[in-house]
Amino acid sequence: MMNQDNPGLPLGAQHQQTNCQGCDDDDAEEKEHFQQVVSSYQQYATFHQTRQQGVNRRMQHLLRASRRDDASPDGVSEADGGVDAEMPTIESIMPPALLPQTVQNQQYQKQFCDASIRNQFFLDNVLKYSGSMTSQEVLRHRREQGNNRSDAGTTEWVTEDKISKIDSVLKSLSRDWSREGLKERSIVYDRMIGALERYMPLDSRDNGSDDVDELTDSIDQRLSPPPRVAVPGSGLGRLAWEIYSRGYSVQGSDFSLPMLLASDFMLNGCCAGEKIDGEDVGGGGSSSFKQFGICPWISETKNTTSFGSRIRTVAVPDVDPTALQCNTDGDNKRDAPEFTMMAGEFLHLYSRFLPKHQHDAPEPAEKFHAVSCSFFLDTAPSLPHYLLTIYHMLEEGGLLLHFGPLMYHWSGHGGLIPADVETPANSNGRRNSNGTNNHKRRNKHLDPRYLSSIDYTWEEVRYMILQCGFEIVEEEMHIPAHYTPDGTSMMKVIYDCVFLVARKKRRLPNSIR
Repeated sequence: MMNQDNPGLPLGAQHQQTNCQGCDDDDAEEKEHFQQVVSSYQQYATFHQTRQQGVNRRMQHLLRASRRDDASPDGVSEADGGVDAEMPTIESIMPPALLPQTVQNQQYQKQFCDASIRNQFFLDNVLKYSGSMTSQEVLRHRREQGNNRSDAGTTEWVTEDKISKIDSVLKSLSRDWSREGLKERSIVYDRMIGALERYMPLDSRDNGSDDVDELTDSIDQRLSPPPRVAVPGSGLGRLAWEIYSRGYSVQGSDFSLPMLLASDFMLNGCCAGEKIDGEDVGGGGSSSFKQFGICPWISETKNTTSFGSRIRTVAVPDVDPTALQCNTDGDNKRDAPEFTMMAGEFLHLYSRFLPKHQHDAPEPAEKFHAVSCSFFLDTAPSLPHYLLTIYHMLEEGGLLLHFGPLMYHWSGHGGLIPADVETPANSNGRRNSNGTNNHKRRNKHLDPRYLSSIDYTWEEVRYMILQCGFEIVEEEMHIPAHYTPDGTSMMKVIYDCVFLVARKKRRLPNSIR
C-alpha cells in the first residue's frame, strides 16, 4: 500500500541500507535511536516478566514480615498455637492467586507470562517485517556468543521509559485497529472524514450544494488527480488509511519511531501475500489477512477491576488494510490515489513550504488540499509555528481539520520560580544574572522545547487561526472523547474536545511572519 519509493518512509530496512559515505553526527544519532527502539521491541516481554518477579518478591517480603509480627513474644508461631487460629492474618486474607507456591498462583503467573509472550510475538513480527532481529534471534545470538566470549552475559538494557512507549503502541493498536476501539475512534474520524466529503468531495458535480460550491471554488476540481490530504501525527495510520480508502491521496507523518514501525507493519505486513506468523483469517484466498491477539493493558496495575481484564486479548487488525476499493474505474477515470508515510518532526518535514524557503519551495502541485489534525495541534512545542506552516502547506481554499483537546505535551516543566528571577546586587552594587543562571542550571536536564513552549487558551488559538488567513467554516465545542482508555478501568479520562473546519481564505498578511 505505501509508496515504497518515498524517501521519507521510516522502514528498518532503509536504516540498515543507509550509505555511510559522508555520514554526519545526525546520522549516527538516528542510527542509535533506531537501535534503541528495536531493543525496546526485543526486550518487551523480559521487562514485564521481570516487573512481575518484583511484585512476587514484595509479596514474599510482606508475608515473611507478617509472620514475624504474628508470632508470640516467646517465638511460638500461630501453627504452634501461639496465637488464636481464628484471628485473621495478612496471609489468611490474601487471595490464593497471590500466595506463592499455590496452584492458583502458578496459574496466575502462567497467564501473565502468556500475555507478555503474546505481545512479544506481535512485536517480533513487526521486527521481522522491518528487517531487524526478533527477540528469539537475539537470545540465540547471545547463546552463540556465550560459547566464545567470557563477557557475553552483559546486556545493554533499555530504560523503563522506552518500554512505556511500546506499551503506548499496543494501546494505540487497540484504539486504531481493533473492533474494541471502533466507538472511540469513530467519534473523531467520522467527523473529520465527513467534513472532507462535504467540503471537498472527489467530484463536486455529485453535490449541488451552494455551500460546497462556495467552499471549493478556489480548489482545482478536476477529477484527476484526487485531492491531497496531509495527516500529521498519524500514529498507527488508521485515520490516514480511512481517508485514503475514500479515494483521497494521503501523506501521513509521525515523529515516533515506535509508532512508525508498527504502522508500517499494520498497513503492509498483515496481507495474505506476506509470510507472517499471525492467524490467517477471512476464509483464505485473496480476502484473507493476518490477525494477531495482543494484551494492550498488561502494564496497567492501577484502577483495574480484575486480573482477567488486565490480560484480556484484543484482535488486530479488524480489517484487511490492503483491501481498499478506491473508486478509480468506470466513467470517472480518476487517477489512483497515493498513500505515503514520512518520519520526522512536523516542522522539519514541512517548513519547506514557508516563504523564507521559497528559493527551494515545492511546485504548487505539491501543496495539499487539506491538513487533517487529530489530537495533534497540542503536541506542538510552538503552536504558532505549526499554524503558519499548515497555512503555507495548503492550496488557496484548502481545509484545516482539527479535533482534540489542549493538553500541551511540552507543558508543565521548566517554569520560572522566584529564585530564578531574583537578581541580588554584587559588591559594586550592580545587579548580576544569578537568577537566569539558576534557571538554566535547574532545568539543564530538560529538552529545550519544555523551556520555550507556551500554553494557549482555545480562544487564543482560534484568534491565531483567523489571523493566519483562515475562515472558520464549522466549529463544534465540548465533544466528549477518550484516548486509548482501558474500557474496563475504574478511571477513564474524558477530554472535552473541539472540532474545527477552517478554510484558507487569503494570503498571509504582511504583519505576520
